[in-house]
Amino acid sequence: MLLLVLLLVTLVLFAIFLGGGIIAQGYLYQSPAERLPLRALGAAALVALFLTMWVWIDARAPRKYDTFFEFAPYETRTFDEMDAVRWTSPDGSKLRVDGSGNPVEELVKFKRGVGGKKDTFFDAAGEPFQLNSSGKSGQSYMTAAIKAKPEPDAAEPVRFDAQLTRDKRTYVNSPDGRRFIEAKGSRYVQADQLGVVYVPTTGTVVVALFINLLHFVVWFVALWVVLQFSRGHSAIMAVSFGLLTMLLVLPLLFAPNRKKPDDAPKPVATARSGGPGVLPAGRGCG
Repeated sequence: MLLLVLLLVTLVLFAIFLGGGIIAQGYLYQSPAERLPLRALGAAALVALFLTMWVWIDARAPRKYDTFFEFAPYETRTFDEMDAVRWTSPDGSKLRVDGSGNPVEELVKFKRGVGGKKDTFFDAAGEPFQLNSSGKSGQSYMTAAIKAKPEPDAAEPVRFDAQLTRDKRTYVNSPDGRRFIEAKGSRYVQADQLGVVYVPTTGTVVVALFINLLHFVVWFVALWVVLQFSRGHSAIMAVSFGLLTMLLVLPLLFAPNRKKPDDAPKPVATARSGGPGVLPAGRGCG
């Protein structure tokens, strides 16, 4: 696969560099550079080798080091068990608090279902996870946090607090949906994709940006050093060819590394929001 990509891209670029070089350099500089066919082959091989390397990187970590239009600046971890930290209310209007005035927290264990129910988490009674609802006893509750182990061998679970409004009564609906964010950390869990921990990583961002910038440098070197265009013309063409490659060519080259929509995994363990929660009607946490 990679060898085929290398050969095809090299052939296409060789034709572009040779034909374009003859026309462009003849117009701009009165005559093409010496040994232009050999230069065109060298420039094509240089750019094609870099693009093939990028495809290889993407095959090992799809989307992680994509173009800066698409790359995902995070890694993911999964978990199959968690504790839901619930705040309860006996009457649906006031939270149950302790002597210090802090909400009383109740832990409810959940495990991922099996078979056709693997996309949902269930408690010991077989009830699916919900952000907020009325329990069988009639009291209302809301999920204030979840505790899970992103690393199976971790000694203690990590607490992820729900994003709540200032009054601590309503979930924040951000453009990316409701989240549980690690206490004193940056990791988070999407409420509609339980079972997956997103781990923002500066290293991924730095490496992805480096690859993207190096891509433009490779184009510039191929045009200036190898094909002998002037520095100014090379810079302009490097930006133009680089952007076209990132927008049109690389998505096609990356496509075989990506799962088709029908084959992609479904969102894991979606969270339901049922009922008005712990607040009076009209101001529920759902």
